[in-house]
Amino acid sequence: MSRYAAALDFGSAKVALAVGEKTDAGVRIVSYHDAPSAGIESGEIVNDFKVEEVVRALIEQARADLPEEITEVSFGLSGRVLHSKEFPIQITRRNPDSYILEDEVRQITRARYKASLEGDEVVFEAVPQKYSTEDRIGITHEELIGMVGGQIDADFKIFFGRKGLRDRRVNIIEKCGLTPRKAILAPIASARAVLSRPEMENGVALVDIGKGSTEVAIVKDNIVRHVAIIPFGGESVTGDIKNVANITREWAETVKLRHGRCCEEYAVENKKLVLKSENETVEGEIEMSLLIRTVEARLSEILDAVRYVIEQSGYAGRIASGVVITGGASHHEDLLQLASALLGQKVRLAAPQGAIDNGSVEDAYDVYASTAVGLVLETLDPMLSHALDLNDKPEQNAQQSESGRNVETLFDEVTEPQERPLSKRERKEEERRAREEERRAKEARKQAAREAREKEKKGPSFIDMLFSDNNNA
Repeated sequence: MSRYAAALDFGSAKVALAVGEKTDAGVRIVSYHDAPSAGIESGEIVNDFKVEEVVRALIEQARADLPEEITEVSFGLSGRVLHSKEFPIQITRRNPDSYILEDEVRQITRARYKASLEGDEVVFEAVPQKYSTEDRIGITHEELIGMVGGQIDADFKIFFGRKGLRDRRVNIIEKCGLTPRKAILAPIASARAVLSRPEMENGVALVDIGKGSTEVAIVKDNIVRHVAIIPFGGESVTGDIKNVANITREWAETVKLRHGRCCEEYAVENKKLVLKSENETVEGEIEMSLLIRTVEARLSEILDAVRYVIEQSGYAGRIASGVVITGGASHHEDLLQLASALLGQKVRLAAPQGAIDNGSVEDAYDVYASTAVGLVLETLDPMLSHALDLNDKPEQNAQQSESGRNVETLFDEVTEPQERPLSKRERKEEERRAREEERRAKEARKQAAREAREKEKKGPSFIDMLFSDNNNA
């Protein structure tokens, strides 16, 4: 088996291919190449042939950097709509006096990927949140290993979406002569690449602002607690500038990158940008104050949606490390100040620096590389993702586990509990959650009333569009 791991990030702005190897000090990225996306919108493939052409070119570039062939590749999953739900189960063990070992817990997680869902939806990630036994409640994966007992209660968070989202990536990879290895949620990969270990333990929200979408991952106690994808990103800012200035999209992107501050208080009064081509032809103009107001308005709506996601996750008051922002559209000047004010959290910008070895290729340290680098990390040394190896055959794994025990005989059933009595602690927690939900509902109603009064002035709001799209999907 190759010592290298390759990973593809199918982004709306670019497709990136990163290759890394495990070293004594961690993971070293030995190759990184990207190219402008063609055939991808908001993280979803709309033209397979164009994407395949880009991927083939990247593979050839990567092969020139390596002493051996690339045969397998992991890839990121993203898209306009991602669903999640709690998934509690009970497991009855055949031998309650035997130690609970890693391979048994891994098999329990694998079974979650077979969860019954509606239509063509499949589980993308099944993340264990906590476990309980007859003697202990709310323990971690590490604490569970080595215990004994006849029953395990496990609470999972499953993230799921359309099967076609994954299958189109698989088909393109196979047409390029490679074998798909792991399908990992892109926000989880980005989180792994840029978050520090203290942040992942103390609680943090990762916000990856890309071209077509903004992805959020909340991590607490080194466990992914929530993932959401907001289907708007840097491209929305570009579109707004194009519309208010009546200029081409290319000029709007240039203006955004060079002058797109997002705090109006820093605007220079009466300053106007005059856009000239190489032959000095005037192709448009825009007041700086109008430009900054436009950028600020759209980024404020995106950040409002991020705040909504954090609040709905139930972790708003539990992310002591605040918010970490990365991604190709995170370059706006004054973004930190705006985000800190709107989110009510401390905020920092991040790129994949501390997560990879110092000997990695230079491009791997850029914010544009966060997802691709994180995919390599989660392939070689999984920490946040529980994605399956797509080449593993369940029937083969059922024969014998790493410890030599027959996994299929470790437990009799894996079922969703129907009417499991709640403990006193659990009842109190449920009551607390119910009160919190009621409080949030009241706040939401008040906010809705305030927004309704402003709606005629502003038109449809960003969050209206977002959750209307999700409901329709």
